Amino acid sequence: MYKSCRHSCKVCFILGYIQTASGAFQIVGAPLFGYIVQRSGIRFGLQLCYISTVLSAILLLLADDVTTLVLSRIPCVLMQSAQAHQALISLQTSPGQERTIAFGRLGLIFGFSFVLTPLLSMVAVSIASEQGPILLSSVLSLLPLLVLKLGVEQTSYESDASSNPAVTPLPENNGSDLYSVVRVLRRPGVLNVMFKKYAAHLPHILIVAVLQLHIVEQFQSTQQTGQLIQMIMGLCMMLSSGFGVMWLRKLFNEQALLFLGLLSFSVTYALFMVLYRLWVVFIILPFLAIGMSLVDTASDSLLTSLVSENEQGLILGVVASVFSLVRTLAPTISGYIIEKHGFSTLAIIGFMSTACGHAVMFLLPINENLLTKPKSE
Repeated sequence: MYKSCRHSCKVCFILGYIQTASGAFQIVGAPLFGYIVQRSGIRFGLQLCYISTVLSAILLLLADDVTTLVLSRIPCVLMQSAQAHQALISLQTSPGQERTIAFGRLGLIFGFSFVLTPLLSMVAVSIASEQGPILLSSVLSLLPLLVLKLGVEQTSYESDASSNPAVTPLPENNGSDLYSVVRVLRRPGVLNVMFKKYAAHLPHILIVAVLQLHIVEQFQSTQQTGQLIQMIMGLCMMLSSGFGVMWLRKLFNEQALLFLGLLSFSVTYALFMVLYRLWVVFIILPFLAIGMSLVDTASDSLLTSLVSENEQGLILGVVASVFSLVRTLAPTISGYIIEKHGFSTLAIIGFMSTACGHAVMFLLPINENLLTKPKSE
């Protein structure tokens, strides 16, 4: 038993080490990817993203020790799929209802992946043992390259920015990525929207980092229970993103959707405070899915409307890098808080943080004129 426990601890340590490396690469890669899109175009960025995904799967398949496992995570620097596709959608849609609904449909696909991935993994394992999911991932990662080549036309936004009057030319002295980040953060309203997004979302990341472990320890749940929770969460995300967002956008604007998303997060954190029975999790999931769908869709739509077209990929990259940083640190922070103060403290932090987001919404609303006027330097 002692050897078994020691082996389990070693495996957990290695997994944590690899996850930390992946998170670090994602933190570096998110703004870098946005800068690449800003400089070389979204099509080139998407190609890098897809090729990096295939390369990562191949390296993972060939890995036979900890060093090669860590090396297989290096392509994570450019594996910024959500950011890349949001940038593409931003360039192909108009600010407001059209863009918000398009982001909602992207969330529908994201929710569908929550449901489909466990099923495909089980089938792949049954056919090709433990390497099956990696092989399947390598093959599936090639499909987006074909879709991009055959299904997405080369459009005017790939041409030189100077030929497009809707795009603000880059200043000559912005030779560094840091300068670009500072410039885009100084756009009116950008930090306002980012604060509201983070106020609701970041505490949720802290909770999710330890939720599965908490459920296992508190309720002695099994792996099948975890898979069931993931699939139900995926279904809720599909319904809230695919139908809820589109329906609500016809009734409310983006700022109202953001308010409703914050409200749903408040209910979610309140329910997490009373997580004393396993069935409470299944009540929490719909509110969590609605909050994530509304906050993500509305805030990303607002952010891409507040900056010029050639800065949309960059602002999405900045947002993604903060989330990657929090995901990397979340297990350590959440574990410490649970050990010292209990799981409900995380929920209290989330509730109070979301309340701050509500306060900013009422005290510092976004000027609607910022969402429609040209974004000049």
